[in-house]
Amino acid sequence: MTLLSIALANLAAGQTAVSPHGELIPPISGSPSPAAQDYSPAPYSDEVAALVDLVNAGDVEDALDLVLVEDTRFTPTAGCFDTGASLYASLLAWGYEVVRDPFYTTLVFSDADSAGGDLCAVGQAGLIYTSSDGGFTWTRRDDGSVPASLYETAYAADDPAKVSAAGSSGVLLQSDDGGETWTAFDLPGEEGLTVTALARPTTDVIYIAGYTPDGMAALKSVDGGASWNYLSHGFPAGAVCFGMFFLDEDTGWLCGGTTGSPYQTCISRTADGGETWELWSASGPLAVNLSFADAETGFAVGNDYETIFRTTDGGAAWETVHSFDGPDYEYLGDVEVLSATDAVAVGYGGCVLATDDGGDTWVYLREASDDPDEGHRTSLVAVDSERWFATGYGAFELTDDGGIGWYNAIADLGLPPAVNLYAFKAGALGEPGPLVIAPYDCTSENPWRDAPGADANGSGVAAALVAAKALGALETERNLSFLFTATRYSGGDLGQSGARRFLAENPSLDFRAILDLEAVGYANDANLDLLLTGNVPGEELTDAVYGYASDYVPDLPLYRTTNGFDFGHDHGAFWDAGFLAVLLEEYYPEEDERNFNIGTVHDTRDTLSPGQMLHAARLATAFAAAEALFADEVALVPRDPYVFPNPFRPGRGHEGVTFAGMPAGGLIRVYDIAGSLVYEGTANEGPYIADGLATWRHTWDATNSGGVPLAGGVYIYYAQGPRGNAVGKLAIIP
Repeated sequence: MTLLSIALANLAAGQTAVSPHGELIPPISGSPSPAAQDYSPAPYSDEVAALVDLVNAGDVEDALDLVLVEDTRFTPTAGCFDTGASLYASLLAWGYEVVRDPFYTTLVFSDADSAGGDLCAVGQAGLIYTSSDGGFTWTRRDDGSVPASLYETAYAADDPAKVSAAGSSGVLLQSDDGGETWTAFDLPGEEGLTVTALARPTTDVIYIAGYTPDGMAALKSVDGGASWNYLSHGFPAGAVCFGMFFLDEDTGWLCGGTTGSPYQTCISRTADGGETWELWSASGPLAVNLSFADAETGFAVGNDYETIFRTTDGGAAWETVHSFDGPDYEYLGDVEVLSATDAVAVGYGGCVLATDDGGDTWVYLREASDDPDEGHRTSLVAVDSERWFATGYGAFELTDDGGIGWYNAIADLGLPPAVNLYAFKAGALGEPGPLVIAPYDCTSENPWRDAPGADANGSGVAAALVAAKALGALETERNLSFLFTATRYSGGDLGQSGARRFLAENPSLDFRAILDLEAVGYANDANLDLLLTGNVPGEELTDAVYGYASDYVPDLPLYRTTNGFDFGHDHGAFWDAGFLAVLLEEYYPEEDERNFNIGTVHDTRDTLSPGQMLHAARLATAFAAAEALFADEVALVPRDPYVFPNPFRPGRGHEGVTFAGMPAGGLIRVYDIAGSLVYEGTANEGPYIADGLATWRHTWDATNSGGVPLAGGVYIYYAQGPRGNAVGKLAIIP
């Protein structure tokens, strides 16, 4: 009986299964539970064991070379796109059919502003585009070296040649020529300040708001950004600001709210240039943007339930005039007041709402879409009453007929898309088989400049690549698939969009079992443990993968849980679609043990553990092989004695040659090419049970009878088998 079958029997009897290399972590109460599915694990197989034993440290290093060749794999950069191209070429070379699916959903333009027919749009990785013809044609103005993501931009109301842009890392950019060229200015707090709201009511007066490690901050400059003063903004502790609007240099509003329970909407107003502020707050969502027709009438939009607020007294009081009783992610991103009676709001899934009666009623000009290409809208500017321009996640779109028809120009900007790579090969029976997932993008605090992403998720990709290469030339009974997504880490709050797009684009595909590999290689001094995360309906799969580790990678320290939370990982999208999936990741019993390098410039190759990487690669290979090589009705018949690894490469980390599939005490002889006996041994390791047949093994260190390592070359081996003897060639490559 295998360790896997023992574990399953214990679970069936209501016992907690504990193995020599890990323990069961109990599920968290209230875990989400998709419908249960039928599943039975693959039995132990010598063929799978042989494949796993062939995986060595050199294979892992080769895979890391492939995925870490670029300095950054943040999705709007060429580095991520080029990495995808390298993976594509390798998977083709290994015998897979590969489908490339480019998309722009996570290319984010956070904000835009207009001054007549001039427009400026800014976004992640310091992107800056301008248009001088009302949004029909655009020119890129940044050179790719801006050390920040830009979240806000604003024209000076009295001079369209003056433009400001700001965002993360305390960066403020200024242009005096309508956005053609830009100069960086210092902001107080330096890199600790992230700007989330910006207004420029005059050439000299600029307002910004955002957050620092110490909390929310609001600042004002009266000399065009050369110097700054902090303002007493009126927001409570724990609140953040996401939007602002100024009618003139004295009259303006800030909007935002608290980010912890109890959640409060906060909107403050000033009539004296920020000297004093009056706060309105109420229980509700964050107010993320606002716009005013005059000093009395304005609208604000919230980040939950499509909430729209209205004021008719200059912001002293606000009322909810629209909300949607649905999932709390259905947020609006911006609102633009066109006149005293007309306003437009945009938000999730590309939705567009409008009012022409002062906000009493709102109608959909475009309803939210589940299409993965319809990203969320975060900004809207009106060039005139009919021409509007909206930006957001995968959105760079213009309407010239008051919101009836829209053209999204995101693919016309010349920026590299995110690319999903789906590699597969059909099994002999054509039955659904395993899918191995590994996101290949990465991020850091300066992702466009230096995002090495060695652990997150170069390590997971390397493990998947090792498995793909090991199985590429083999015939399988079930279908075998690998999915490399490009938005898990650099997709921000849309971190599953690559996986969700794959599911939307391939609704007819089916998979027997799914393994998601994410951050599996960190060298932690406290432990080298890995964790399997499954859910309650997929408990049998979690136990099966745990059993594969017990059978094929017995020295792997592995824990498991069925807590059912996906933490934004790709397997969560497959859970939601009803698939059986499990996540393999690093396990940190204590918070201070986790990998704090992830998401920083310090997530480098030298922080990885070769031993842990090898464990992960072997488990990925075991999972893919066990689930794909054999179908339920195919008998697993042990073959004649076989040898692995062959060739034997001590310089690549191989430590010994294993003779397998032998009877107890079976004779082994090795001869050189001249026919001289150089080694003799017997099968003394076992038994290994498969389909009721017990076999033994023998591991040889490739030395002669005197203990001297054999020279490189070709040798002949003889191995006694349970049903016959085997004679073959063994290559030794130093």
